[in-house]
Amino acid sequence: MNKIALSALLLLFGLVSCKPMDKTAAPVTKAEPIDPEIIAPETVRPRHMQNDNHGIKTLTIGNANGDYVLSCDIKQETCLTPEPGKDYYLFKNNTKWKFPGAKDYVTLAWWQDWSIKYNHGENIALVPVEGGMKIGMYWLDSWEDKKQ
Repeated sequence: MNKIALSALLLLFGLVSCKPMDKTAAPVTKAEPIDPEIIAPETVRPRHMQNDNHGIKTLTIGNANGDYVLSCDIKQETCLTPEPGKDYYLFKNNTKWKFPGAKDYVTLAWWQDWSIKYNHGENIALVPVEGGMKIGMYWLDSWEDKKQ
């Protein structure tokens, strides 16, 4: 038998001996999908702050996406002035997130349960990324989208 005939015979034998693919086998799975209900807080930095003569503190915070203008009643313990140059997590109504090592999710409502809730508009909580759980509670005055 010549080499070509032998190669063809081996190829034919290989094709005949192959099993068809088992369509009942479990498919290859990818990494676990991210829970669509989990919405991480934005990370923001303070840009500007001022107090008016009526007991209202107004601050501008933001990131590459845009700037938030927030206000709070200076008589409230949670009317904090964020430290310049430090990052803060911004919790909105739809934020649902778990801090590293935590057992439960944290939401804006969770922060409000042990602080305050403003009736002036949409509430926002600011939590330092590093160091402590001292939070600031504010109401949203405006949002400027930098990407438009």
